[in-house]
Amino acid sequence: MPFHQRIVEPRRLSRLPRRDGKTLGEEDGAFIVVDGRKLRKPVLFTALDEVCSHTMINILHQLSDLSRNASDIFLGIEMEAGMVFQRSCRIQVRLETLHNAVIKFDHKKIKIPETRPRSSIFISPQRQHEWVFP
Repeated sequence: MPFHQRIVEPRRLSRLPRRDGKTLGEEDGAFIVVDGRKLRKPVLFTALDEVCSHTMINILHQLSDLSRNASDIFLGIEMEAGMVFQRSCRIQVRLETLHNAVIKFDHKKIKIPETRPRSSIFISPQRQHEWVFP
């Protein structure tokens, strides 16, 4: 199961906000009773310019959140790449020391013992506890 670090959900940019848990335009929330008369609730936007401004502000908020998430993602990738680089440097140093140690060996003086293949270490289930090599 994947581990979710960030959850990104789109916003409704130009929608009117909810009031008292109901959206504008519903039967119960669309009118106000003032002096015995039913009046419409005031609308949030009175001009198209206000709608455009509100929408642009919400778009800028979404882009800000998106850039913040992208920055976090790239920071995590950079940290992982740094750790991989450090590990590869340590492995390179170990390989160089092994290479230098192998170069110092005299191949004529070192005798390599003859061994059987690994598959024949355990001959039978009854003899698994015994060591086969002399």
